[in-house]
Amino acid sequence: MRFSTIVGIFTVMLTLVPGLVFAEHVIDDSKKPGYLFVLSAASGSLKGDTLTLNGVPNVIYFSDRPARKAGHMSLSEFIEMWDKGVDNFKADPPNATLSVLKKDGAKNVVVELMSVEKKNGSVVFKVAVLEGMSPESFKMSSLFLDGFPFGPGA
Repeated sequence: MRFSTIVGIFTVMLTLVPGLVFAEHVIDDSKKPGYLFVLSAASGSLKGDTLTLNGVPNVIYFSDRPARKAGHMSLSEFIEMWDKGVDNFKADPPNATLSVLKKDGAKNVVVELMSVEKKNGSVVFKVAVLEGMSPESFKMSSLFLDGFPFGPGA
């Protein structure tokens, strides 16, 4: 009886081990995580191809699995990253969603961000509107940016 129990346990182990070995290789930690960014503004405007955000205290960043990193960076750091590295926002302009908070709900506008600069305490983007409409001027808003191949300090 003992022999058959040992054989049974050994058989189950042989069946499970290949699955465990495969699962180990599903998550590739060798790749650098991509980052997403959020800029929240007290007010702003979208006039033609110019998006201006006022009162942006900092930029929130976060990464997806498996890294799950998050934090804050200064506006200056964010703007300096715009054209750094080979695969950067200047070379491959990101898409973004501007979500304007209104009494009757949020209005969302999808834009492609062509350039960024800090001007008189505001953040100014040159944009191409891809979808949606926004009032020319607005109060509370958040801008959610597409992924970036690396994050702060990379």
